[in-house]
Amino acid sequence: MNDDPLLRLHQLTPKTWVTYSIVAINVAVWVACVAGGTSALSPSGADLLALGGNRLAETLAQPWRLLSATVLHAGVMHLALNMWALWDTGRVAERFYGNLQFLVLYLGAGLAGSLASLFFTGRVAVSVGASGAIFGVVGALLAAIWLRPGSLPAPLLRPLRSSLLIYVGVSLLLGFTVGGVDNAAHLGGLLAGFVLAAVLDGRPGWDDAPGRARLRLALAVALGAACAVFGWQMLR
Repeated sequence: MNDDPLLRLHQLTPKTWVTYSIVAINVAVWVACVAGGTSALSPSGADLLALGGNRLAETLAQPWRLLSATVLHAGVMHLALNMWALWDTGRVAERFYGNLQFLVLYLGAGLAGSLASLFFTGRVAVSVGASGAIFGVVGALLAAIWLRPGSLPAPLLRPLRSSLLIYVGVSLLLGFTVGGVDNAAHLGGLLAGFVLAAVLDGRPGWDDAPGRARLRLALAVALGAACAVFGWQMLR
C-alpha cells in the first residue's frame, strides 16, 4: 500500500457512491414533489406533512417518517444549502470511514436528528430536511480530527474547513434567530455522528485490523439501535 495517506484513502475507498446516491435521492424527491404540485420555493407545512414530514402525532403512528422526513426539503434554497454541505463533507467522510460505515453514520445521525426534533420543535411543527444527518457527517469528521489527530490528510482538510464553519455557523445561527430552522435535529445529528464515529474505525483500520474494525461496526450499530429504541419509548 502506498505511504501517501491521501492516495491510500483513495485506494481504500475508490468510489464515494453513497454520497452521490444520497444527493441524487434528495434532488429526485424534490423534483418529484414539485412535479406533483408542491411549491418549489416555500411548500406549506401541510404539504410537507402529507409527503412524509416529521411531526410527533403522525410519526408515532407512522415511524417511517423518521427517515422519510430526511429526504424532504422546505424549498429549493433549503435543498441547495444541504446538498452543497453534503457534497463537500460527505465525500471526505466517506473516504475516511468507507462506504458501509459512512452509510451507517448518515442513517444513524438522520434518525437521531428526527428523534431529537420530536422532543422539541417536532411536537408542534413539521420537521423536514437532511441537515440532521449532514450535521452527523460533520460530527464524524470532528471525531476524526479531535480523537485521531493526523488521521485525515491535510490536503483533504484544507478546503473543507471553511465550508464546515459556514454551514454549521449559518445553520445554527438561523436556528437561534429565526423561525423554521430545527436546531434540535442539527444538534441531535451532530452528537450522534460524533459518538458513532468515536466507536467506528477509520477505513485504514479495515486494512490493518479487519477483525477489530468489524467489531467496532457491530458495536456502533448496536449502540445506535439501542439509543433509537430508548428515544422512541420515551416519546410514546
